[in-house]
Amino acid sequence: MTPKKTPDPTKAESSAPNTAQSIATDRDFHALRRAYAQQGHHLHSVTPKDGATTYWAERWGLVRYLPSLHDAALFLAQIGGRL
Repeated sequence: MTPKKTPDPTKAESSAPNTAQSIATDRDFHALRRAYAQQGHHLHSVTPKDGATTYWAERWGLVRYLPSLHDAALFLAQIGGRL
């Protein structure tokens, strides 16, 4: 007999997409994108079918991989940008 997995009470688990969270993420991404542009960088993102969004910053043909929006904000501070 296989034991059932007890859900973690600290994490919200749902099969439905969280549209409010995706709207907030889009808003944050576009704010970061504008801040990057002020520093002469370009911020890009791609979301494959599995739903894990990947971000990267680019300037002068050099690319910096950024696994999350938090990392994008940290890199923005590193290059002298502000939100």
